Amino acid sequence: MRRILASIALLVVGVSLSAQNASDLVLAEVLVENDSSIVDDYGRRTGWIELFNNSQGTVNYAGCFLSDGKVRYMIPKGDARTKLGPRQSVVFFCSGNSEDGTFYTNFTLQTGTTLMLISNNGKTIIDTLSIPESLPVGFSVRKTAQDKKGMVWKTEAEPAVPTPGVINKNGNEKTGAERMAERDPHGWILTLTSISVVFSALIILWIIFGISGRAFQRRAAKAAQPVSEPIKPTAIPDEAKESETAAAIALALHLYLSETVHDAESFVITVNSSGAENHWPSPGRNFRKEKL
Repeated sequence: MRRILASIALLVVGVSLSAQNASDLVLAEVLVENDSSIVDDYGRRTGWIELFNNSQGTVNYAGCFLSDGKVRYMIPKGDARTKLGPRQSVVFFCSGNSEDGTFYTNFTLQTGTTLMLISNNGKTIIDTLSIPESLPVGFSVRKTAQDKKGMVWKTEAEPAVPTPGVINKNGNEKTGAERMAERDPHGWILTLTSISVVFSALIILWIIFGISGRAFQRRAAKAAQPVSEPIKPTAIPDEAKESETAAAIALALHLYLSETVHDAESFVITVNSSGAENHWPSPGRNFRKEKL
């Protein structure tokens, strides 16, 4: 039992640690000169950095660093908002003043630099993103998800229109829903597939319950049968019956010849069951008569 509890505890700890692995974060998009994109909490149009959680678990990125190669900004600890859900993104505004809040860096963005996301140990570089010198005003540099399952990211060669808060995907690749909408615009395939699945499940359940019901009936019938056959009375053969008759006649003759009986009727011997104390019939006594 102790080993089982210890294994469960290790498993829980491992899951919690893996759920908070900052290595799953990606520098998804960067906008240097913001002239038409989102504004910060103070109504300013500043450059921003977008982080994306590439995993299926929640990542706590508190204590990690953002850097432009010269200055580091440590993401504050103790802020509940530093937990990023699966396949979600967060934007940091590069205002140059970290006192503006948790999501404001102490440096501003410049073209020709390389941004870095560093682990909370201060040494491990999780991801990088280079900003081209020729990045136009109002355009961003971003990474695109090339694989929806593995979420393989690749930096786009051309400047892009900023899309904060949206998963950057390859425009040439369509999702499964989009491909299905093209093949089945009216939904007939999906409807027939759903009906087939439902009826198949019902047939399988009918077969399973039929087999289990017959097995239950056989088991119940077997349990209702008696453990052993009742003992039938054995018929007495005719030879045994004749032997009993002869024995009764012999006994009656023996009693008659020994004067322990009284013959009150012709051809009838009366046997007194009480013995030779009284040779005559008396009221209240039991007698057995045997015909000769």
